[in-house]
Amino acid sequence: IIIAVNCLVFLLWQNVRLRRFMHKHFTLSLRGIVVDYRFHTLFTHFWSHNSEGHLLANMLTLWFFGTECVAMLGVSSFLSALPCSGHLLWLLPDRLALCRVRAADPCKVQDVAYDLNLGASGAINAIVAYNILTFPSRIILVWFLFPVPSAFLGTLFLAKDLHGLYTGQSHIGNAAHIGGTFVGLAAWLALKRRSVWY
Repeated sequence: IIIAVNCLVFLLWQNVRLRRFMHKHFTLSLRGIVVDYRFHTLFTHFWSHNSEGHLLANMLTLWFFGTECVAMLGVSSFLSALPCSGHLLWLLPDRLALCRVRAADPCKVQDVAYDLNLGASGAINAIVAYNILTFPSRIILVWFLFPVPSAFLGTLFLAKDLHGLYTGQSHIGNAAHIGGTFVGLAAWLALKRRSVWY
C-alpha cells in the first residue's frame, strides 16, 4: 500500500495542471509552515519524489528493508514511525542556510524561506537504520555486486549526509536523511530496552 501511494503521488506530480497544487501541498518549506500555516505538509511531503530514479531507489529499499521491519515491529508501529522520520529535523537545513546566506548576502535571506523539501528519503532512512542496527554484521550487495557489511555501509551514508549538511553544497535532503536515521535509532533503542525489561 505504501509503495502504491508513493507511485500515485509521483504520477500526480507528472500532471502539469496539478504542479502548483503539488508544490503547495506536497512539499515542505519554512514559509509554508510559519507564514501560510500549511501544517498538513509535515505529513504529505514525505510521499513526494523528484525523479523516477529517486522513486525507484526508495521503493526498492522499502521493499527489501521494509518487509523485514514490518515483520519485526508490526504494522502499527511501523506506520507510526513513518510520519516522525519524514519530518524530523525539517527546519535544520533552512536554519543552517539562513546563517550562511545572512553572512554572505543579507538581501537573499528571504529566498531560503521558499526552499522546498521532500521527506520520502527520511522515512526510508529510518527503516534502513533500524534494520542495520538490528543486523549490523549482515552483508549487503551494493548494486547487487559488491558485498559490504551493513554497519559499514550505514556509517558511510551517515558521514556523507553530515558532510552535505555541514557544507550546504548538496542538492539532496541531508537533514531529512539524518532525521530518519535518528528515528530508526530511537526505535531500535526503545525496543531493545523493552526486550531487557521483559
